[in-house]
Amino acid sequence: MSLPPDVIVVERDSRPPNFLDESELDALGRLTRLVARLFHVPVAYAALLGSDLKVTLRVGVGTEYAAILQTYPLAAALSKPQLWPDPSGVPVDGFVCGDLKFAALAPLRSSDGLELGVLAIADLEARPAFSRIDLDSLAELAAVLTRKLELRAIAGQAREAELSLNETEDRFRNIADCAPVMILCIGLDGGGSFVNRAWIEFTGRSIEDELGDGFQEAFHRDYRMSVMEAYWKAFQRRKPFVAEFPMRRHDGEYRWMQARGMPQIRDNGRFVGYVGVFVDLTEQCSVPPLPIRKHLESFDVAIWL
Repeated sequence: MSLPPDVIVVERDSRPPNFLDESELDALGRLTRLVARLFHVPVAYAALLGSDLKVTLRVGVGTEYAAILQTYPLAAALSKPQLWPDPSGVPVDGFVCGDLKFAALAPLRSSDGLELGVLAIADLEARPAFSRIDLDSLAELAAVLTRKLELRAIAGQAREAELSLNETEDRFRNIADCAPVMILCIGLDGGGSFVNRAWIEFTGRSIEDELGDGFQEAFHRDYRMSVMEAYWKAFQRRKPFVAEFPMRRHDGEYRWMQARGMPQIRDNGRFVGYVGVFVDLTEQCSVPPLPIRKHLESFDVAIWL
């Protein structure tokens, strides 16, 4: 037996499985090399399955023996840990051992039972002292390796979800900036997180000035407290909000605005804030509506963006 070389080989039959990307191959290689050192074998690699349940990637040391090990029945290796030669002397149908005198394999299976591949070790010398306890240890290492793969998969999915969310937010902002109405987004803290171009053109202030509590500055001071009280009531109850009140335009003129907002609830039920629309009703109002406090009393729940 000779110790494995320092070079970690990545051997592909096709594209890597979707739970592992190129940047993570080095980490997986280090783990398989650790397995080689623990068992003092020249061959130790992870054979990972693709969506067609065929081996598409091998990472580790001694992958030049993959042509031999791949003759071992994959179904058997995926079902439970395998030791060859079997102490009972039972032959393995179809396995062509070549120069190998010893091999052990343990399935890589996710927590929900998904078959990810096989962790294989082999030697050119016989290993009569390799016991069932050693095989169980290999299976435990395979389980640790699987948890690593699952964590990387979760992290990868989170990255993809974040990128998708960012793309969605970018599209929303682009659409919002083209809208002729004023749009305000409210975050989980209740403060403004985004205003569109129409809002900025109306107030004449910068985006930074409008974020947080800044968006309130354009509300008429006689109405501001009543509007915000109704808004917070809606925010806490996660209900729609409607209110009409005057807002100061960049030239100092007050315009009568209608604010309509809806809570934003994701598919998983998570509340992520409000998005609301402000429409200028001034030209439609020959007589200003009732005072804001009385106006809000007509709504069971006020909601505002």
